[in-house]
Amino acid sequence: CSTEGCKSLTSRILVTLIVFGASAIAGGKPDQVKELQKGMPAPVGSLISRIVDCNHWSGEESYDAARRAEIKRALSELRCEDLEKDENAILKQYGSNPAVRRSIKAAKDLYL
Repeated sequence: CSTEGCKSLTSRILVTLIVFGASAIAGGKPDQVKELQKGMPAPVGSLISRIVDCNHWSGEESYDAARRAEIKRALSELRCEDLEKDENAILKQYGSNPAVRRSIKAAKDLYL
């Protein structure tokens, strides 16, 4: 890689590590996600986490082949393509609870 390209890649990696490291120290999830999951049944909390994580990864820049592969792998592991189906299943079970609906909707608008 070129010297300038290496510096840019190194900077991006450091920023990513700092952001994710701070998140891990705080318990793995930002406060906004924890707040949305608070008081929710476990399946709803898991869905909220997946929604936010899928939002994050789908908005990531794929600046080279390795990064594209990393993003593709994360989206696959999170089963982002199944989110709508999984949300519908959750709403069938818990959709009568307005707080569940509000938290899921808010998670869709959260990009971390």
